[in-house]
Amino acid sequence: MTIPRYYTGTGAGTGRAADLPRLRLHDLTDPDDYLAQADLAAAVDVALTLGMPLLLTGEPGSGKSALADSVAAELGLGHPKPARALRFPVKSTTEARDLFYLFDTVGRFHASQTPGATADARDYIRFQALGLALLRAKPPAFARDTLMLDPERLDHPGEPLRSVVLIDEIDKAPRDVPNDILVELETMAFDIPELSAGRGRVHRVALDPDGDEGQRRPLVIFTSNREQALPEPFLRRCVFHHLGFPPFRAGPDDPRITVERIVARRLGKRYAGDGMAGGRVHLAIDFFAYLREPEQERRIGRRPTLAELLNWLDWLLPPVAADGRPLGAADWQALATLHALREQAQASAGGGRTRSGVPGAAPGAASGAPAGAPDDGALRTLVLGTESLLLKRPRDAATDTATGAERLLRDWAGTPERRGAA
Repeated sequence: MTIPRYYTGTGAGTGRAADLPRLRLHDLTDPDDYLAQADLAAAVDVALTLGMPLLLTGEPGSGKSALADSVAAELGLGHPKPARALRFPVKSTTEARDLFYLFDTVGRFHASQTPGATADARDYIRFQALGLALLRAKPPAFARDTLMLDPERLDHPGEPLRSVVLIDEIDKAPRDVPNDILVELETMAFDIPELSAGRGRVHRVALDPDGDEGQRRPLVIFTSNREQALPEPFLRRCVFHHLGFPPFRAGPDDPRITVERIVARRLGKRYAGDGMAGGRVHLAIDFFAYLREPEQERRIGRRPTLAELLNWLDWLLPPVAADGRPLGAADWQALATLHALREQAQASAGGGRTRSGVPGAAPGAASGAPAGAPDDGALRTLVLGTESLLLKRPRDAATDTATGAERLLRDWAGTPERRGAA
């Protein structure tokens, strides 16, 4: 097997657009394929029932941010269709006002100094996730008649609606930001002083808590990677839930969401109905479980995340046609190498003979047959994907104590299969 090459680095272009691989980014982000543990779903219900923000913590890549789109899609909240959450990615420079709107002060100043340019403050305001959610919860006439704004600028659907708002990685913000939005979160209201300058009135966007608008209060979901502690007054006003790492597998009668079920939901169409292919994916998940063990974490200096597992499998699984069908049996060789490595390790431990009946067995690996060495090209593909998508460590650094991908793969191959939780 050879690794597909698109960019050669030789400078020898063909003068025409290259035939590049077909991207299937939606496979890993489709909210309809999101699986939530029962306790996470219960936390969402608490937040919806009480009208409180939901604060999610958990390791990066655990599915915190993806929950917002899942809730919006399943409950039909948000606009445009299909329903998606309104997202605000927090930065280290974020201010409290930024969650509602941005104002181009510099641009307006330049306009005021330029003959013929418009300096109307309304032309320099851009509403953000929380601001849009509140404005879309009100009739379009409010934006048109009170704020003197065209509702089309807000992508207003024409009828008031309820939204899901994702404030992603709130722990990146300066410490004062969570405290600075406490009143706005409780009252679902914010002022726009830039529109009030020189007019003698305050422009305020607020939901009427006693009317229909109060029932369209957005569900606000904060995520945090715990880079810094959040202030207690902010925590007191949130429903809190921590996303723990799911078990790797469970019995058929166990309803828990597992790593295997998440992989099958996201990528299962790439190997559904093929028992051998499913066995190879099963071994890949077992290797990932090996990397997350404390001893291996110390060896490689990090612990791969669930999102990285999905990216790794997306790389190793065969490419697919436009209708989603896998292309070519030969393209399974990278994943088949996991089985070949395990067979080889078992043969070395057992005097050169292999076991039969191992999921994902390669052709010719019958009971009592000598173990064959992994295909060199397939092994290089597996090592490349593991280094770049799971380990993310330098391959050759004299001062680096991290263990290389091939060494880890061969060490894993000589260990028993894992069946427990992370």
